[in-house]
Amino acid sequence: MLKRPHYTKPQNDLELDYNLNRKVTLSRYLIMLTRAKRRRLSLAVLLTLASSHILIGQTQKSKNNFTIQGKVYEHRDGKLIPLRQASISIREYGIITTSSSDGSFSLKNVPTGSINLIGTYIGKQEIDTILNVKQNITLNLIFRDNSFRIDEVDVVAKRSNNLVGTSSKISSNAIEHLQANSLADVMSLLPGGLTSNSDLNTAKQINIRNVVNTSSNINAFGTSIIINGAPTSNNANLQALNPTVSGSAVSLAGGASPSGGFDVRNISLQNVESIEVVRGIPSVTYGDATSGTVIVNQKAGAQPLTIEARTNPNIYSLNITDGILLRNNKGALNIGGGYAYNINDPVQSYRYYQRATFNALYSNKLFGDRLNSTSGIDVNFGKDTRKLNPDDEITKTKSHAKEIGFSLHTKGNVTFDNKSLKYIQYSGKIGYTNKYSYLQEQYTSANAPYSMTYTDRAVLTNFPGRKFYDIEGKEITNIPVGEEHLYAVYLPSTYVGEYTIDGKELNAFVQTSANFFNRIGNTNHSWRFGADYKIDKNFGDGKIFADSLPPYRNLSYVNATFRKRRYKDIPALQQFGLFFEEDFSMLIANRKLNIIGGVRYDLFNGDKSVLSPRVNASYEIIPRTFSIKGGYGLLAKAPSLLYLSPEDAYFEYININELANTAIPEAERVFMTTTRVFSTENKNLKIAQNRKAELGFDFNVGKSSLSVTAFREKLENGYNYRVTAKPVEFIEYKRVNNNEPIYSAISNPVLAKFNMPGNGARLDKEGIEFELFLKRFDAIRTQFSINGMYINQKTYSSDYVTYDGQSGTGASSRTHIALYEPKMTVLNEKSTVSSLRTVHNIPSIGFVVTLTTEFIWNESDWTTYGNDSIPIKYISKIDGQIYDFDPSRKDESEFKVLLRPVSRTLETVESLPTMVNFNLNLTKEIRDYIRVSFFANNIFRYYQIAQSDRVKSNYYKRNIPYYFGLNLAVKLK
Repeated sequence: MLKRPHYTKPQNDLELDYNLNRKVTLSRYLIMLTRAKRRRLSLAVLLTLASSHILIGQTQKSKNNFTIQGKVYEHRDGKLIPLRQASISIREYGIITTSSSDGSFSLKNVPTGSINLIGTYIGKQEIDTILNVKQNITLNLIFRDNSFRIDEVDVVAKRSNNLVGTSSKISSNAIEHLQANSLADVMSLLPGGLTSNSDLNTAKQINIRNVVNTSSNINAFGTSIIINGAPTSNNANLQALNPTVSGSAVSLAGGASPSGGFDVRNISLQNVESIEVVRGIPSVTYGDATSGTVIVNQKAGAQPLTIEARTNPNIYSLNITDGILLRNNKGALNIGGGYAYNINDPVQSYRYYQRATFNALYSNKLFGDRLNSTSGIDVNFGKDTRKLNPDDEITKTKSHAKEIGFSLHTKGNVTFDNKSLKYIQYSGKIGYTNKYSYLQEQYTSANAPYSMTYTDRAVLTNFPGRKFYDIEGKEITNIPVGEEHLYAVYLPSTYVGEYTIDGKELNAFVQTSANFFNRIGNTNHSWRFGADYKIDKNFGDGKIFADSLPPYRNLSYVNATFRKRRYKDIPALQQFGLFFEEDFSMLIANRKLNIIGGVRYDLFNGDKSVLSPRVNASYEIIPRTFSIKGGYGLLAKAPSLLYLSPEDAYFEYININELANTAIPEAERVFMTTTRVFSTENKNLKIAQNRKAELGFDFNVGKSSLSVTAFREKLENGYNYRVTAKPVEFIEYKRVNNNEPIYSAISNPVLAKFNMPGNGARLDKEGIEFELFLKRFDAIRTQFSINGMYINQKTYSSDYVTYDGQSGTGASSRTHIALYEPKMTVLNEKSTVSSLRTVHNIPSIGFVVTLTTEFIWNESDWTTYGNDSIPIKYISKIDGQIYDFDPSRKDESEFKVLLRPVSRTLETVESLPTMVNFNLNLTKEIRDYIRVSFFANNIFRYYQIAQSDRVKSNYYKRNIPYYFGLNLAVKLK
């Protein structure tokens, strides 16, 4: 007699009595299904025998390898309908396939033993079940709609079954229930995440494992966002004025900062099937990231035509999606389009953001069903606009930042029946984005020199091509050949400046890998090796403005000025990667040990390389109940073009200014400047690296689970701009007499201070995060889940801290630049956050309501100081060299000015009390074609008033503003 195959039922499984010695016909199966429905038992997957039972004597390719085959169905209108293009896989063995037009599938060369069978299909609940393979198996898989009409509706972030790195998975139901307008919105579902009001006011960047309300931007720059197998990129973004002399890399007029992460406002969630956020150590497959990885999967397959309208106090939007199976097994086509309009403030209609998106995705099986391919196109338009405010008579500010882009992408795999080689996987993408930023501002007190030359040491006047001499007859002008028509000007005190930045970003990526499986003794080895290539290039015209009306200078960088720059002249950033990874598993005393380890090698621009080993491991203490886990890995992020090819630093020194001298005829008054140009390229720039370590446990009892993870991260060689200086001889001339332009000279040594790309940014993090999911309490139709995180992080710089605060603007009043010890100030931040989600649902009417109770148990920050009163070195204005500072000379007039005023207000710990916030989300399905969702944040309008610990007269009004929104979706089958 045959033995019944062992399997573990997935959630919502319906147990049917069956006998392996008899046939279970389709008609009998439907009768049992109907009876089960009358008993109101929830169904996610059915594992039944096919029309013919399993035969003992089926042909096997080897005594240790078997075949799992069967058919895939969906239950529609009381019938079983074959489902094509469903994905069926055994991940630990690297065996994957998709169902054919009649729903059939076959997984060959399956080794004996317990396996985890995974089945996925767009809009359906995932099948996740365990089979004990001892012979060939034939089974049927029945998918059920992933709707709001199931008992355990999926509207929270769930712990992912991905064994590589601590991660969470967010379904389309959760996205819809939350009414997320960007990827940034769904981050509130993660441990440590807090709800923020959904708007598109400013660029949205992803931060993973961050302290509440931190100002650090390092996390976002190191977050990789993968869409349909290919990464997005912010590496070619140069939409900022020159950071070397402006002091920051803030984007001009809106959009993502070049020093931060990708602006996820441009990623519409209208056609997203799932989002997975890897917070821990990711697979070596993923490179160019230090913080974490966000994996976005768009919908590929049949889905009903859906029209969705959404509104809240800031946004209204309209989205349309559809997915059809083409006839004659020609694959599936998914299309979607949407438009969103966002007002920054309801009482300031002159500031708004617009987004329009379109995407098409085609998927099919080719070459005898061996090639599974998905290809598509994404088109996006985004525009930040600030119209001229009629009441703004002072700054007259208006701006817009527009970007239009598209990408072509493809991914797929070629499967093999080979016992070792299972499949070859590939993905590729080419994207192009045209960014155009415009800003108009009226400046006051804007007097400054400006010369039209780009040549170092050029000396020009307001008389193009005219030469001037000193009292010894030596020429004091220096007019480069070919620049006889250029001249210098003295900018007016008040003027309206207009300037634009034109960027044309090209990003391309390709990756391929071969996946193998071998069994050696009682050990399983699933391994892969592969390679990828990535290129980022900017073909834009760059910064454009009138030479006579340049951008306003930064007063902290004395004599610094701006110049136009063509981005198309900047070399591309190229990255080449190789990776190898093995998934090793074995049973020790009937307990599973799983180790996934690998190494990645990245080569950046041919001269910078890094080796990144990563490993994740887990071991069952109590089989399928309690396991411990841990991981360690090195993640690396390439510098973007902003850091690799920084703009030169330009300075203007006024040699002669006779424009206000009434003793000289106006037509003869001379204005002369010397231009100095310094390269800011750092050829010793290193690769940013983050060392991650994790240790935790998973505890499962039935459908309840608890996961706790302690983590530690140490980011080194983070990218920043550090202050440096070069010596300059500042020469000022005076007329010997007013009747002729003959001059005598006075010379003073000064320092030209500017910024240079460096690796001084540091970020240390440690903390504990947890996720608790309780099984649904059927008596009250409610499920509870709680997650949270304690995190403590330190932000500091390994560069010297510079000070020249008492330096004047005149040539004779310049000082040396003091250098204080690295890590002189360390910003300490910590927070403890938890979120309790109470999900109540009534499946029979498709009603779901979620109450989210968020607690900020602790939120505090303080600064620790080192030696902040005495410099350890200084940059000499005489020769630009660095010298040790002699404390015994600190009272001398030359060095006394290098002592910075000491103020340690931030040393006091600012600790805010516990705060609670309540948010409500509600979704109701009306029949099968209408879905209405409503949300209200801070529903009790609670605004805590907290007194400052640092300044007792200051008070903080805490919590997010009361906010609400409505979503209406209509499905047309």
